Amino acid sequence: PSITPLLTEEIIDKFTVCGVEGMSLSLDGASKETHDQLRGVEGTFDETLRMARYAVKSGLKLQINTTVMRSNLLELPAIFKLIHDIGVDIWEVFFLIRTGRGSDQLEPTAEECEDVCEFLYETAQYGIILRTVEGPFFRKVVFEHAEGRQPVRRILAQQLISNLRELVGDPVEPPRAGTAGTRDGRGIVFVAHNGDVSPGGFLPLVVGNVRSATLPELYKNAPLMRQLRKSSDLGGRCGICDLSERCGGSRARAYAAYGDVMAEDPACSMG
Repeated sequence: PSITPLLTEEIIDKFTVCGVEGMSLSLDGASKETHDQLRGVEGTFDETLRMARYAVKSGLKLQINTTVMRSNLLELPAIFKLIHDIGVDIWEVFFLIRTGRGSDQLEPTAEECEDVCEFLYETAQYGIILRTVEGPFFRKVVFEHAEGRQPVRRILAQQLISNLRELVGDPVEPPRAGTAGTRDGRGIVFVAHNGDVSPGGFLPLVVGNVRSATLPELYKNAPLMRQLRKSSDLGGRCGICDLSERCGGSRARAYAAYGDVMAEDPACSMG
């Protein structure tokens, strides 16, 4: 959902007439330097903000997608400030998988991912629904807070949360964070433009095609899909974690790192 010249105010007006209820756009930096460099097209930052404001003004529910990378970690509070002021409904935060176009980007360390999760828990208290993609370990942070545990926050988490409070103020409501126990192949399925079906958008393993089998059939019966739903088959730290059912780690990241869809998630430091 990166901005292109095909997305105009007139097109958004047509969306509303046709009954479209919502749309999503990508914003991966708090400045044109960061966002435009990542997207490779000058002007996408300014145009993204313009279209985002127009979509909200038109009454569409707007979701902003942001990918967490080492290059934009410190900009996350400012990104949230931008979408908060625009009036975005949902912030969907992607934890980078080194596959496809993400292969040349720098992944955050496992400790940095944990720090970001602590920061994201705070952002979920400002009236915007927070969801993560390929970051199921965020659920552990949510559950620990729900149980009243006080985390020991490292310097990065402290800095991100402090910057958030300076930019947006104090939290205004209980956290609105998605914690459904889904992962690639379990509550998630991806259908490509040619009909190929995979367990997720970042797990490039095809289990069949909707031209030769129905989507429910492939989801329920494909051997890989069935395997991915077995938490008891998870390896490494994911296999012994007490949240293997609710989290289970990113199967796409395990595959990208080890070539094994059931290996541990290397981005989780909380096993």
